[in-house]
Amino acid sequence: MSIRTKKAVHISFVARDIEKLTANWAELLGIEKPAIWKIPGPEVAPVLTDGKPEQYENCLISVIQLDNLVLELCQPDDGPSPWRTFLEKHGEGFCHIAFLAPDEAEAEKTIQKLTGSGTPYHIGFYPEQSYAFYDTWEALRSEINLKVDRDNSARIAEIRSRMDNSEQEQQL
Repeated sequence: MSIRTKKAVHISFVARDIEKLTANWAELLGIEKPAIWKIPGPEVAPVLTDGKPEQYENCLISVIQLDNLVLELCQPDDGPSPWRTFLEKHGEGFCHIAFLAPDEAEAEKTIQKLTGSGTPYHIGFYPEQSYAFYDTWEALRSEINLKVDRDNSARIAEIRSRMDNSEQEQQL
C-alpha cells in the first residue's frame, strides 16, 4: 500500500510576509522576484473546507517554477483558511508537499493507515484537476496535498450552486 507515485508537484510554504519571502527566494535562486496574486476565487476554482463551500480570495500566493519542482508561497489573510490554521498551529515555514496521485482511493487508504483519517479537510476543484489537503502532521511532520487529474465540471457546478443557494438564503 502506498500513494503509488514519486512525482512531487510542488512544496508549499506559509508566511506572514509574502513580499519578504518571495524576495528572499528570488535572491537565493538568482531570479527575478515572482509575481504575487490573490488565490483564485470560486469562479476559477471552488473549494470545500470541512465539507462546506468557502472563499479565500484575500489569501496571497506566489509560485516559483524550478527545473524539477514548484515552490508555492502562501500568505493567509486574517480570516479563517487552511493556511491561517496551519500558521496558527505550526508557525511559518514548510506546509505541505503535493503529489500527483494516479490512484486516489489507494492514496487515501495509505494516508488512513498512517494517520487514522483518510479524509481531506480542504479540497479545491479546477476544471481538469482537483487537490486535497490531508492533515498528516503527526505522522509526517507536514501535510500532504494530493492532486488528481480528472474532469471536475459536474462537481464545480454543484459547489457553485450550493454557494448561490447559500447566498440567497443569507439575503432572506
